[in-house]
Amino acid sequence: MSESARKPDAKTTTLEAAIDEYVPDGATVAFGGMGGRDPEAAAREIIRQGVSGLRVVDDARTTLFDILVGAGAVDEYVGSWVGTSLISQGFNVRRAVEDGVPHHLEMQDVSNFGSSLLFFAAAMDVPFVPTRSMLGTDIPKYNDDLATVEDPFGSGQEFTAVPAPDIDTAIIHVQHCDRRGNAQIYGNVVNDHLKARAAEHTIVTCEEIVPASRIRAHSAQTHIPFYTVDAVAEVPYGSHPWHMYGYYYADL
Repeated sequence: MSESARKPDAKTTTLEAAIDEYVPDGATVAFGGMGGRDPEAAAREIIRQGVSGLRVVDDARTTLFDILVGAGAVDEYVGSWVGTSLISQGFNVRRAVEDGVPHHLEMQDVSNFGSSLLFFAAAMDVPFVPTRSMLGTDIPKYNDDLATVEDPFGSGQEFTAVPAPDIDTAIIHVQHCDRRGNAQIYGNVVNDHLKARAAEHTIVTCEEIVPASRIRAHSAQTHIPFYTVDAVAEVPYGSHPWHMYGYYYADL
């Protein structure tokens, strides 16, 4: 967690300024949402600014990742799935992996549950977490970051050790956020509460910046607290063309 995230004063800024400050070339980035509430506007801003060499660590990623790959912004992906959900495959991703267009994309597979554990480990600030997920599969065989470990308490059982990734910046789109960075999510939270805690910096984009009184009135929806957030940018339709629960349907 960065020093700026700890400060309680206003963190409002523009999307352009937030990306410029917190997403440099070569950064490791995690995006929020999943087939809805995705930070699509932020991804397009990353492309406009010509950022390159990104390492994306994520769970399942749709169109924003495909356009980032097509623009040549990403060198490596760690996660469980990519595509454009109900529409089609991720054709830019496939071209990059198979044909090196616009350049080669390195892929590191984990299971769906394993991808959640990446963020769980990093959010808890532990080096790894054990799981039975991925045992008996070829995933650890082709992902050198995973290790098979034996129960240190003597049961003889084996587990997959899922390492905590070093995430520079999480970018998460939400419905409401106040100026201090208390962010509210309505609907599926996915792993966003973990990503905000796992990353060194967190950018929150939101449909609306709302008064703190509104945050306090619905405090159960505040899944991302101010002390994990560095920048807040109001970006209406920031998830378009994906849907945003309570605001708009998908335009796909």
